[in-house]
Amino acid sequence: STSFAGSVTTIAESPKMEGLIYAGTDDGLIQVTEDGGATWRKVESIAGVPDTSFVAYITASPHDANVAYAGINNYKRGDYKPYVVRTGDRGRTWKVVSGNLPERGPVHVVREDIVKAGLLFAGTEFGLFVSFDDGARWQQMRGGLPTIAVYDIAIQPQMHDLVVATFGRGIYI
Repeated sequence: STSFAGSVTTIAESPKMEGLIYAGTDDGLIQVTEDGGATWRKVESIAGVPDTSFVAYITASPHDANVAYAGINNYKRGDYKPYVVRTGDRGRTWKVVSGNLPERGPVHVVREDIVKAGLLFAGTEFGLFVSFDDGARWQQMRGGLPTIAVYDIAIQPQMHDLVVATFGRGIYI
């Protein structure tokens, strides 16, 4: 379960706007600052996501200062649905963009491509998924990647390689 005092579990700084930072917690909150931490705005609830769910990952868009994504899971409460959410207004409002991700597959990480806006990658408990349309539709990426938990995704900026870290298997490029 989560602790009695919420802990920050993920933090992301916008590469497009100085001072814009998102922080997610293990008790379902997303906090946003636009002034480098002097003041914070709290998001306590997102329609379509159970309250107090674990905010596993936040990523700020490399293309648009207004856009960020979060991967949220609620499996500690027996809910194995995937939750990927998107904001287009610096965290004031969020919408679920999990589309057709498999019903059982909590999300651990979500990343937006550094070259193409709206090209998303999601690491779930059961593999890696890609969306070419900003989360409306998802498809599983295979190509030798096993059906395994994907805990982190990086996009190598010089070569544009997708780097995937999995549970117990290592790293795939």
